[in-house]
Amino acid sequence: MFTLWIMGRPAAGKTTLASGIADRLATEGFEIENLDGDDLREQLHPELGFSRTDRRVNNRRTAYIAKLLNKHDVVAVVGMITPFAAARAQAREIVEAEGEFVLVYARCPLGVAEERDPKGLYEAARNGEIERFTGIDHPFEEPADPDVVVDTAECSPAEGVDHVLDRLDDLGLLG
Repeated sequence: MFTLWIMGRPAAGKTTLASGIADRLATEGFEIENLDGDDLREQLHPELGFSRTDRRVNNRRTAYIAKLLNKHDVVAVVGMITPFAAARAQAREIVEAEGEFVLVYARCPLGVAEERDPKGLYEAARNGEIERFTGIDHPFEEPADPDVVVDTAECSPAEGVDHVLDRLDDLGLLG
């Protein structure tokens, strides 16, 4: 089984991409669990903040859930910012104890993400209302070695889903 870990800056299109992929895989007969980063944080660990340490804990816990799902033949689709390379490496290590880990980078330039921001978070961060906001006053480390890159500023959501599914097929994960 496998985990798709879709990472990228806020408003990059992670949730849209994750939902589209999960829907398509479900129609192809896969057992799917879509683990949305915002939902997980709110429901499972709302006590965590956005420090580097808290983000790492959040990512570690999510990777563990994905590993358990993979162990029981469920595809995990995770959509999380995951701004730090060390946390992505840790997530990969945890998941790969039970399944394949596929890192999908939802690449989106900062300006485009700010323009499309549905929650107004970038504006709030620039106004000092949100501290440690990824890409504004907190680091965002672009991945050096993603398994799949989807340029969400250049392609439609459907094209992004097709691209990821084509790559999964190339990796032999859909057969």
